[in-house]
Amino acid sequence: MDGPNGDSNKIGVKTSNFICPNCGGTLKFNIKSQVFECSACKTRTDLEAVVDSVKEYDFSEYKKREAGSVPFEGMAVAHCSTCGAEITFSGTQFSGVCPMCGSTQIAEEKQRSGIPPEGVVTFKIDKDDAGQKFRSWVRSRWFAPNNFKKSYAEGGLTAMYLPFWTYDTKVVARYYGQGGVNRTVRGDDGKPRVVTDWYSVSGVVYNDFDDIQVSATDKSEHLQGILPFNTVNNTKPFSMGYLSGYYAEVYKIKADAAFEQAKLIIRGHMDGLAHNEILMRYDQARVSSLDIKHSDIMYKHLLLPVYVSSFRFNGKTFSYAINGETGRISGKRPYSAPKIIAAAIALIIVVLMLSTFLEEDSYGYIDNYDIVSIKYDNNIEWSEV
Repeated sequence: MDGPNGDSNKIGVKTSNFICPNCGGTLKFNIKSQVFECSACKTRTDLEAVVDSVKEYDFSEYKKREAGSVPFEGMAVAHCSTCGAEITFSGTQFSGVCPMCGSTQIAEEKQRSGIPPEGVVTFKIDKDDAGQKFRSWVRSRWFAPNNFKKSYAEGGLTAMYLPFWTYDTKVVARYYGQGGVNRTVRGDDGKPRVVTDWYSVSGVVYNDFDDIQVSATDKSEHLQGILPFNTVNNTKPFSMGYLSGYYAEVYKIKADAAFEQAKLIIRGHMDGLAHNEILMRYDQARVSSLDIKHSDIMYKHLLLPVYVSSFRFNGKTFSYAINGETGRISGKRPYSAPKIIAAAIALIIVVLMLSTFLEEDSYGYIDNYDIVSIKYDNNIEWSEV
């Protein structure tokens, strides 16, 4: 296997090839049919999974298990010195180009150790369909430069599996806050207004969480925008065969660190439950504090399907992610200053025309029209997604 600069330095690890028993061709997972298929003779076959079922592990034993982790069987690792990604590959697929940032600053390294994947959610959307969704997404960006829409990275999507941790836990939370009762009073001017009387409240809310998904890669700029994956129903027991023809990233964030992010997700949900419980008795709700207890925490390591792409435009790099199961897209794109200015001018013209219309009507030049009041909000927050 040649290195990124054309040399012949080899990785001292065993890699896996998935050979068709009928013709000797390469077996790959067919996204459309959801079975393993020979790329040459189209023979379908089953590959043996590493595990019989997707197992979850007691989180209290995590550190001990991480300390005793073993090398990923049949997987070699390449390190990108530009973005820091560590990408696993199998067989002869290594190309010397980082799928995360497009850099050629790739060095082949020894095999990595870690907690092996327990399961995988396979791709449900193939590259052609993902590319079509990507093209539609780019073309729908109203304020993107025309040159960007014409020259973005069509066909530049890379299919890869990214590492995630999922968590199950039972949660009980005691909350303290205030419940507000609204009442109407009349001011000194005789006009009615609503005032709120606040009362101290407290209570306890419960919830069971199943498969909270937290990215285990530090290249997760857009991953939050493409969640969730259906890990509850669509996770298959892991087999190296699913990675044949695909890249996969080695996890950088360990499960104990990722659980801190899961706690924030849990806190937000429990805060909502507390608010809803207060609103069952009051008109308004405030939650001032939450005392959260977790129990029966379980975790597992999964690989989830994502298409990634990066594109340079006017000296800047823009990256994207597409959920390989649902097709949801998240990413950043450039903005066209002329288009934004033109839109602002058009808005000003509309406002001026309406002002003229209202002024003429006030002088009696226009009769028999119902005037509609339009409020303009200048504090526009542009969504990146």
